[in-house]
Amino acid sequence: MLSAPNPFSLIIFGASGHLAQLKLYPALYILALKKRLPKQYLIVGFSRTEMDEDAFKKIVADSIKRDLISVNKEVLKEFLSHVIYHQGQYAEPADYSELSNKLEKIEKGWEDNVRLAYFSVPPATYTDVAHNLCKGGIHTKDIPFRCIVEKPVGHDLASFQEIKDELIGCFQEEEIYLLDHYLGKESVRNIYYLRHANLILEQLLKNSLIHHVEIAALEPEGLEGRSGYFENTGAFRDMLQSHLLMIASLLTMKLRDKDDALLASRIDALKKLYIPPASNLDDVILQGQYTAGQVGKEKVSGYLEEEGINPDSRTNTFVALKLLSRAQGWEGVPFYLRSGKRLKEKKTRITIQFQQNTEAGKDALPNRLCIILQGEAGMRIHMQTKMGGTDPVFRPLVLEDPLVCVGDCLPEHSLLILEAIHGKHQWFLTFDGVQFAWRLLDPLQSHLDQKKTSLYLYKAGSDGPKEMDEWIEKDGIKWL
Repeated sequence: MLSAPNPFSLIIFGASGHLAQLKLYPALYILALKKRLPKQYLIVGFSRTEMDEDAFKKIVADSIKRDLISVNKEVLKEFLSHVIYHQGQYAEPADYSELSNKLEKIEKGWEDNVRLAYFSVPPATYTDVAHNLCKGGIHTKDIPFRCIVEKPVGHDLASFQEIKDELIGCFQEEEIYLLDHYLGKESVRNIYYLRHANLILEQLLKNSLIHHVEIAALEPEGLEGRSGYFENTGAFRDMLQSHLLMIASLLTMKLRDKDDALLASRIDALKKLYIPPASNLDDVILQGQYTAGQVGKEKVSGYLEEEGINPDSRTNTFVALKLLSRAQGWEGVPFYLRSGKRLKEKKTRITIQFQQNTEAGKDALPNRLCIILQGEAGMRIHMQTKMGGTDPVFRPLVLEDPLVCVGDCLPEHSLLILEAIHGKHQWFLTFDGVQFAWRLLDPLQSHLDQKKTSLYLYKAGSDGPKEMDEWIEKDGIKWL
């Protein structure tokens, strides 16, 4: 079981923000609960908000209690004893020097310790934080250092390149960890290992058998307090630019005998994805935005009525995209990627539809393989079985089993933080891969940004824009 054997200090920039409270503090508490943390470690909250240490510890404790069904009071108390707060301005070097002095005093006597900086702040502040970590003496040659940056890295290729140049200007590339939390999910990693461990499955995944693939990440949630982030990002950048492209890469990458070759293989598969030739990009991509409706039993506002949203906003909350791959064995197989907010149900899944045997008989349907990552997580194979009688008439036969994590199961941020402490890059993004993703998608984002490009409306609590059915039916298929 992976643990942090050596002392470490983790500085969380944006410590009072949404991501830190929603994901990071619960993830760190779980590591403490499962005894994965060393005796000597420090969690530093760094933000501009004025508050004392007790107030910050209350924020941390409240976020953990809010996220988890039950909390061990003794473990929480011990965990909070390792938590401190440092109020400072991201652009002020003196505030970093002051923190550096604090760290030196606390870390005195620690052996083989590591320092980590987690950028839970808007990309516009990355430059200030990175440069001042070096100027202020927090990043030194004497102590191993990890800089963790959440995706999306930038909002297009140009801004990504600027961020990359600034980060590499301060840190060695091997010190930088670009984090996509989907790659910390056991269910997502299992896409690769299901193929790796089951040759029977791998034999089915070839273009001579597959008709098309659908990758969907659908959710009933709305903005969840992130209107500032989402209004400037949208569903296309938020979900497809990394999450769904990573899933497609894990499905199409070459299998490797050694884990240390896995990262390169995944990036190679990513680079083999491409936009199908089209005279009109509307045939390749479709976008939508939710209006007021009802999700479950709750009536919810439309996107334009959400707090912090421009009433004239054209930000997409739903997107569907068609891609192809040059990966060996996948040539010619269309991939349909779909994601949206305020939809009827939560569902993250890969659906692989195989070629249909038109000679089978009446009511025979195409075979399908579903790998369900979120929702009712599991694996389903849709086959056909003959009904009684003289003529071959068929009904569906569904073989299924839940894909429940068994063994060393950790939340995605818990696992990725541990791997960063150990210096493991395998399940992080690379600059090369992120650069390719922006280069692939930038022309599509430019198309979506044009006022003449349709932005279809859909009611909250629905399956998405009704136009998405006509869009995919042009290819002679239906959503699965």
